[in-house]
Amino acid sequence: MFWSNPRSVCLLVLLSMALGQSRAQKAIHLSLNEKRLQNAQQTEQKALRENDSLLLAEAWYLYGKTHAFAGDYAASQRYFLKSLGIQERRGDSFELGRLYVRLYENESRQNDMDDALHYVRQSLQVFQRIHSDEGLLRAYGALGQAYEIVWDGQWQHDNVKSDSILACYNAVRTLGHRLNDTLAIAEADLLVGQFLTRTQNPKSITYLEKALHLYSLKHKPGIQINTMVHLATAYRLTGKPERAYAILQQAETLYKQANMNELDYLIGMEREFVDYYETTGQWAKAYQRLKKLSQLEKTMLLEDRNGAVSRINMEYESEKKESLLKSQKRELTLQAATLQTQQRFTLAVSALLMMTIGMSIVFFRLYRKNQRISRQNAELVKEQNHRVKNNLQIVSSLLNLQAKRLSDATAKKAVEESQLRVQSMAILHRRLYDGDKLAQVRLDEFIEELITGILHTYGFTHAEHHFSIDKIDLTADKAIPLGLIINELVTNSCKYAFPGNKDPLLWVSCRKTGSRIQLVVADNGPGLTKTDQPALEPMTRNATKMKTFGMTLIQSQVEQLDGVGIFNTNDRYTATGAVFTLEFTV
Repeated sequence: MFWSNPRSVCLLVLLSMALGQSRAQKAIHLSLNEKRLQNAQQTEQKALRENDSLLLAEAWYLYGKTHAFAGDYAASQRYFLKSLGIQERRGDSFELGRLYVRLYENESRQNDMDDALHYVRQSLQVFQRIHSDEGLLRAYGALGQAYEIVWDGQWQHDNVKSDSILACYNAVRTLGHRLNDTLAIAEADLLVGQFLTRTQNPKSITYLEKALHLYSLKHKPGIQINTMVHLATAYRLTGKPERAYAILQQAETLYKQANMNELDYLIGMEREFVDYYETTGQWAKAYQRLKKLSQLEKTMLLEDRNGAVSRINMEYESEKKESLLKSQKRELTLQAATLQTQQRFTLAVSALLMMTIGMSIVFFRLYRKNQRISRQNAELVKEQNHRVKNNLQIVSSLLNLQAKRLSDATAKKAVEESQLRVQSMAILHRRLYDGDKLAQVRLDEFIEELITGILHTYGFTHAEHHFSIDKIDLTADKAIPLGLIINELVTNSCKYAFPGNKDPLLWVSCRKTGSRIQLVVADNGPGLTKTDQPALEPMTRNATKMKTFGMTLIQSQVEQLDGVGIFNTNDRYTATGAVFTLEFTV
């Protein structure tokens, strides 16, 4: 898998840069079908002339379909909801159930399966109440597809078994025979074939070929193309790539000859071309197809009503796949690039840690710009954070392995300190998403857990510690540098203040006054001497740069917070120990 491969660390950096560039892109919709648009306009004009609200609802429904086929899902959803406002007041009808199916399709495209399942079940209930076999055909087909999404693990929802999916599709076939509807029978074969393809069942080919034959007899080019794409997938997954390529070429030719202009069909065809070229190792052609597919998927995502985070997630997956394809053209030398000396290793790990911190801040700043966040935003950002935590775990594991192999005490100590910094980041990321507030951390809980872990690592669990921390919710871009500062301060106390100290003490105070936060960390060690004069000067953006890595890290994070930090030895907490005071604005 991508995230278990060490190459993923560097690929993640490339992807985050690509995501930043893609944010400025604009949606490019397919042009609207002229015949469909003209039909909707004529229906609307007639409804206005006759003052017929139901006919106006039909016109809005036709507008919604027209925009949906062109990939403009935001406009499509607006028209469908306007039509729904009229149809629901009217009560149960075929038109209302049909509209619920269309709303399900839009919600499922946007991965909002809670609303999607709600709409498809509403349609099923309406058609059952009005005893419409034609409507039940649509509802059962849509419900089976919704169950497939849940069954496939694409959405966290109630467990769905394959029997439930096949039962829906068999209901479609039964209703098709009852109505003597060839297209409905073909649709049932198509749906079953699609589902069996997911499990690489060879029987999928039989169903899909039957469906394609029936659609060809009825001269339905759009659904023919869709069936051809699924048939190509079945051929490819069952070890018949040549037949998959041949049917894909036929689908592409038919799309052009029929002058099709429908985004869903085009995306499905391009996606299967990418998968075929990957399967056969034709990376250059796969890359060219992927660029076209990426643009089409970005167009769809830019219409997602959930906004920028949904767009970032899909672009991220697309760019990730693109980077993987590029990586096949050259040998990655990450495994061979094992550092030859302890100095190179420490520098590389430090740089990797800083890049991870930077990427985390970028992700969360992107998140903060979204003013109307929804549940789907939260799930996508959590997944993003989960991947960042995976990278932190990789870094921590590498550090742990290297520490065990080092014999030099100084080098081992430096690596262990870097591992503590990574652990503090991991604690922060867990706190950011285990709480009730997304992308915010409770300082009192985070600081106590962080310090307890450090004391345990250095064997000072017996040290007396006093916490006086206000219940403050801090955003990610402030919590990350603050956590690194506290990690360095407590580590220094464990290294220099507590050894040989019979009664080691640690004080931590964090107060918020208005928009200002003051952090104080103090110990009862020997404190700082005059030789530590640079550390006794206020840390600001223009302060003298520190010599040690730890002090440099503290100073850089103080600058990141745009705050002021200073070390003292005379404070109300202790008469001899070191006291660090930090003030910054939130």
